[in-house]
Amino acid sequence: MESKRMVMFVTMMIVMVMGNLLIQTEADAPPQPDPFKTCYPGCVVTCFVQKKFPKILLCPFTCIKTCLEPPSSQMDLTNEINHNEYYCKLGCSTHHCASLSSIQNPNVDKVVDCVDSCSDKCSNKN
Repeated sequence: MESKRMVMFVTMMIVMVMGNLLIQTEADAPPQPDPFKTCYPGCVVTCFVQKKFPKILLCPFTCIKTCLEPPSSQMDLTNEINHNEYYCKLGCSTHHCASLSSIQNPNVDKVVDCVDSCSDKCSNKN
């Protein structure tokens, strides 16, 4: 009986140590880059170069929509919260952030920060 308790105690200790190591490894992993932050700068510059007036005026809106668009696997029709959060981010971003960008000054950093704040606002609503 005593040996069973000892085996059980040692097993639990091993599981706890392994769990702590796993958690520590995940905490040390570098953060994933924000997909919008990597997508938007290239998109808006390319759009400004390729488009002609008046379509060039839509570049900030087009790139916000393109870069916010989630992968199709995340946009599951049964997941209404993902839809609401996506459309909240899209509406907030186009309303508040698109006007920060112009042909002369794409203002990429300000747009990215603005979109991040919209993401925070919309995440808190859901």
